Amino acid sequence: MNKDRIYSFKYAILTRKIDNRILFTLLTTFILIATTTPIILAAEEDNVVITFDPDGNIDIDISLASYNFSTATAGMWTNSTGGVFTLYNNGSVPMDTQIKTNATTDEADMSLNASGVPPSTDEYAIYIEDLDFPGYLTTAYAVEFDQALASGDSRTFDICLLIGVNLSANHSWQTSTIYFQGSIS
Repeated sequence: MNKDRIYSFKYAILTRKIDNRILFTLLTTFILIATTTPIILAAEEDNVVITFDPDGNIDIDISLASYNFSTATAGMWTNSTGGVFTLYNNGSVPMDTQIKTNATTDEADMSLNASGVPPSTDEYAIYIEDLDFPGYLTTAYAVEFDQALASGDSRTFDICLLIGVNLSANHSWQTSTIYFQGSIS
């Protein structure tokens, strides 16, 4: 198109000398072209899907499933000695170990004293030694007793029992359960 034709087209539109049907057709054509032309500024997205099988497990074992201290004298420590118990990491990743015990004996005659102070009447305390962090047992997995035990490795340890000096009766045999939990290190 030359300049004269563009000018005459503008003049015809402005002075309404072009038929309204032609104008409607031109506007419709421009709208269709505008809506079907891709927008250049729009963002595009793509993705990659990955699949994996996590490999690693914790498998904690303790040798000696039970231990009999026999007679435990009130006010005196009764200990296993020489690494009687063994903690095993049979899993495939390094393991931290937490330990807890029940709040009372299974017979409910005696209560756990987890504070580390000498137990009082009808109380007992359990102490774990020879692991990374020896300490008194509580009723929750609150602290680690051993850290970063390698896969396939083991550690020996001992359990110590202290009964309070005062007993309200000559109690029958008492049983307390100690629980071990391994977590990834």
